[in-house]
Amino acid sequence: MSDTARKHIIRTAGILIVLLALGAALLPLERGLEGRLVVGTLLFVAGIIELLAAMARRIHKPSALLAGAATVLAGLRLAFDSGAGFFEVLNLVILWLVVRTAALAFAASRCRPPLRNWFLLAAATDFLLAVLLLAGLPIALVVAGLFGPTSAIVATFAWILAISFVANGAMLIAVAPAEACERE
Repeated sequence: MSDTARKHIIRTAGILIVLLALGAALLPLERGLEGRLVVGTLLFVAGIIELLAAMARRIHKPSALLAGAATVLAGLRLAFDSGAGFFEVLNLVILWLVVRTAALAFAASRCRPPLRNWFLLAAATDFLLAVLLLAGLPIALVVAGLFGPTSAIVATFAWILAISFVANGAMLIAVAPAEACERE
């Protein structure tokens, strides 16, 4: 594959994931579909895009494949588990964020700036989002126990996905030129 094709594939993947972030941000406005189905579909599509971008990469392919596979698996689990309630979805998203953090941090440890900085930014974003979800879990338990999953909780959850997608998409867009010319 040529360097130009590699760069375009990775950059296009980043743009598509940022566009998916818009879909995730609009999730609270959707009233007709099950949240887990929409979230699962968004994760699945983002994971497929990540896997395609990972195939175009040179050096960081294993960690990129792991992050993409984790995203696909989380999406499939949510999309096909009709019994998944709000807290199962929440726990799965926390696990997904932690796995992505580990994969991105590992990739960051094995590359040079400016790639390292972008990987660290994406890893830190996912880590902070996981911590935010964990910190809000006790409050969400009480609120959901009393009132059911409220629109505010669902909106927060949607924004978590959107922020992670933006960080990942921006990283792919920014590192595409460097990934294209970096040698194994």
